[in-house]
Amino acid sequence: MLELQDVHTYYGHIHALKGVTMDVPDGEIVALIGGNGAGKTTTLRTVSGMQRHKSGSVRLKGQDIAGLRPDQIMRLGMSHVPEGRRIFPQLTVRENLELGAYTLSDRKVIEQRVQEGFELFPRLRERMSQLGGTLSGGEQQMLAIARALMVDPTLLLLDEPSMGLSPKFVEAIFDIVERLNRERGTTILLVEQNASMALAVAKRAYVLQTGEIRLSGDAGVIAQDESVRKAYLGED
Repeated sequence: MLELQDVHTYYGHIHALKGVTMDVPDGEIVALIGGNGAGKTTTLRTVSGMQRHKSGSVRLKGQDIAGLRPDQIMRLGMSHVPEGRRIFPQLTVRENLELGAYTLSDRKVIEQRVQEGFELFPRLRERMSQLGGTLSGGEQQMLAIARALMVDPTLLLLDEPSMGLSPKFVEAIFDIVERLNRERGTTILLVEQNASMALAVAKRAYVLQTGEIRLSGDAGVIAQDESVRKAYLGED
C-alpha cells in the first residue's frame, strides 16, 4: 500500500528525516512510535505531500507520488488526520464533514458518507448543527476522523489521535481505529504518543529516533523489546 525508501526531508537546513525506509502493507495497522522531535509528524507530512522530501521515494499503491499536491494524493485514496485535529471551529459538524468531501460532486454520495460518519460516531449526529469549536477535545477528534473518511480512503494517516483526550475518549478512538481496519479493511499508519495502545492494535511497528528508523518488526515483539519498554512504555 505504502512504501518509503531512503527518504530524506529537510526544514531549511534541519535534516528531519535521514534515510527513512518503511513499508505499510495493504490491510494492516502499522504504528510509528518515537519521542518528541523524532520525525513522526514529518514522516506523515512527507507521505501526504504537505512537506516535500529532498531525496528518496514515496510510493502509494506502487505509484511514485513525489511532487504531487496533497489533494492529488488524496484522490489516489489517502486521507490524513493531522496532529491537533485542525477542524474548522466556526463551521458546524455537518459543514466540516461536507468540506471533507470537497473532491466529490455527487450529492447523494456525499450525504451517504455523512450518514456513515454519524453511524460510526453517533455523538456527532447529536451535534450536527453545533459549531466545531464548541465540541470537546474527544468530539473534535471524532469529527477530524469522520471528515477524513468522507473520501472513503484506502490508507488513513493518523497523527497523535489520543493527544489531550480523557481515558474514556482514548479507548473510544482506538476502538474506532480497530473497527475501521477490521470492518472496512482500511490500511492505517498510526503515529501515537500512547505507545502501549498503539503497539496493542498494530500488526507491525517502527521506532523512529532523531529522523532514523532504529527498530522495526512485529508490534508484539517490539513491545517486548527492553529498550522500547524503558523509553516508551514507562517500564524500568
